[in-house]
Amino acid sequence: MKRGNGFTLIEMLIVMVIIGLVGLISLPRLNRAFAQSNVLSAKARLSALYNTARTTAVSRNQTATLRFNGNQVMVYASPRHSAGAAACQCDTIVRPTDLSTSFGVTLSGGYDSVRIASSGLGMDSAAVVLTKYTAVDTLYISRYGRVLK
Repeated sequence: MKRGNGFTLIEMLIVMVIIGLVGLISLPRLNRAFAQSNVLSAKARLSALYNTARTTAVSRNQTATLRFNGNQVMVYASPRHSAGAAACQCDTIVRPTDLSTSFGVTLSGGYDSVRIASSGLGMDSAAVVLTKYTAVDTLYISRYGRVLK
């Protein structure tokens, strides 16, 4: 019997088993890489929010606050920039950003807010721990307005 061009069913099955084994071996490493990438992205976003708060404090000559509420982060300035009665005596600069929804990370550190004076110097310091699965990273905010990554 003359064999035609192509592969047999057994050869194709062997190749599929090998591809499956390589995939199973690499899957945990890929998950760790994606988790680390999400933590680093959330850390960059948190750093950008702090820089927004600091810029707002200096440019508006107000006290700006980076507020943590669970996994949500928001920036507001006080006292209120425009006149008028309102329930909150502050201006919301950045609406609450949920880092858990965006990046799947959890925030911890025991701090509920970091305030920045109108001079640009921090009134508080914080160490915010970002966690996703086994990937953990910390963002340090000094009283001098410096973000240490």
